[in-house]
Amino acid sequence: MPERDNEPRATAISAGQVEIEVVAWVSKFVGGDGSSRKVYHEPIGAHDTVRSILQRLSQRFPELHKALWDPKSGDLGEHIEVLVNDAVLGLQHTLESSAHDGDRIALIGLYLGG
Repeated sequence: MPERDNEPRATAISAGQVEIEVVAWVSKFVGGDGSSRKVYHEPIGAHDTVRSILQRLSQRFPELHKALWDPKSGDLGEHIEVLVNDAVLGLQHTLESSAHDGDRIALIGLYLGG
């Protein structure tokens, strides 16, 4: 079973919530053991994007912030794949895509090597 963070997060005007699932080794950046998953429910506002939601989550977890974002460009780094509603970011969604109530975002660590 995934660990869940069900603490309500207050926003001025909520337009719903998205589920963020942090999987495998990426979970160690959010207090997990690096082999399981953690699930967060983030309230969203009317103007939230995939980028703003990920930035908000990563601001709470400095190690995730370092792993997720490229410090020079401010864009996503290359070792964590982002999926929105089970589609790889860039296919049906971008970082600037609007977030909608019920959307699911997954952060999955890439495995490199031979």
